[in-house]
Amino acid sequence: MTDARVADCVVSYHHNIHTCGVARFNKYLAEHLNVPMVEIADLVGSEFRYPIVSVKESEMQTSDLVPFLEMLRSVAHFSLILHDYSNSDFERELVGRASRVMGLNQQLAEKIRLERPDALAGFTIPSYRDEVSAPTPELRLLTFGMAHKIQSAGYRKVAEMLVEDEREFVLEISSALHEGTEFDDSFFTVGDEISECFLGRVEFLGFLADNEVSRRLTNAHAMLAFFPNGLRENNNSVVSAMRLGVPVVTNLDNASPEWAQHGETVFDVNNLEIFPTHDELVEVGRRGRSAVSHLTYDNLVSILFS
Repeated sequence: MTDARVADCVVSYHHNIHTCGVARFNKYLAEHLNVPMVEIADLVGSEFRYPIVSVKESEMQTSDLVPFLEMLRSVAHFSLILHDYSNSDFERELVGRASRVMGLNQQLAEKIRLERPDALAGFTIPSYRDEVSAPTPELRLLTFGMAHKIQSAGYRKVAEMLVEDEREFVLEISSALHEGTEFDDSFFTVGDEISECFLGRVEFLGFLADNEVSRRLTNAHAMLAFFPNGLRENNNSVVSAMRLGVPVVTNLDNASPEWAQHGETVFDVNNLEIFPTHDELVEVGRRGRSAVSHLTYDNLVSILFS
């Protein structure tokens, strides 16, 4: 446990480690110190006494600067890490009040020393962790699509079945931002919800190009795809997987296409009690590939101009 006189929290302006390098740095620093990463408002009325404030003013909203300083005044001592320095009023107040100051490169430190001669020169830490090689899972599942369409209920059902399954598994999650939606923190709660269902046995792949999605699909044992009502003829992710012979676990209703039959060409999650065996996955993948072979541009154009 870290001595509280060193630090008892890390204050970060942004918290989304997928979209902000400073947030990622702060998160890993907090984990190393075994303290929480918090927002500035969390200091007010709290028991935090020795925060590390790690910020980059150019990434902050101008309207938040004064409130940030006001809330920081609730603590008597804090350490400061600056990721940039432009000698602004905001930065000068931070530098003047901090118990210790660090600029994250030598040039930054030299700039800061014009105001604070004892400023320290630091460095960044690699964002990518050293990974211990893990055995190849017996079940590699993949899900991808537009984040706003992902339905958690189907994933919970699959996760419940896999908890009782003896096979090692991992779920790879690739998602995309839909036109007209915003790329904000709430976007990533989708992955968090699914990760919780699968006991953390997930790998978030980010946003993949089509050719990489195809490569991942061909290495997967099954694809998961769930929809608000049920599978439809225009669900591209499902058709793409089936065309590659990858078995699909989805949800069906009365309006689902005729070529989607539970246990024959796809698996309907609502009709599963246990997760399919390897042989069942392979056979349904094979039949599924044949079932969608007629879905071609030639046939689509024929329908349009018939």
